[in-house]
Amino acid sequence: PEVLRTTLASRWPSPTILAISGDQTQHVLWRLKNGELPREMASEVRVVYVLLIGTNNLGHGHLPQETHAGIVAVARELLTRAHGKLLLSALLPRGDGRNKLKR
Repeated sequence: PEVLRTTLASRWPSPTILAISGDQTQHVLWRLKNGELPREMASEVRVVYVLLIGTNNLGHGHLPQETHAGIVAVARELLTRAHGKLLLSALLPRGDGRNKLKR
């Protein structure tokens, strides 16, 4: 915590959150492409971006392949725009099962 406070937190005291409740991959991708990521933060090599996205796509019936493509698109866009590192989190299990998938 001390190292973080004296390095990145001195410039960005709180994390930049690009998520909105109910977000799907296409929403975050749109915001990344349209300036949501601050330039100063994107140029900083010491920033670590944590990406956990895709569960809402599955919850809205998107197929796993479609969701995967969206996750990859967001990760690629972030890596293209930012100079930091990316931690891509695995999707957590959902309780709504197969009955939500598009037919």
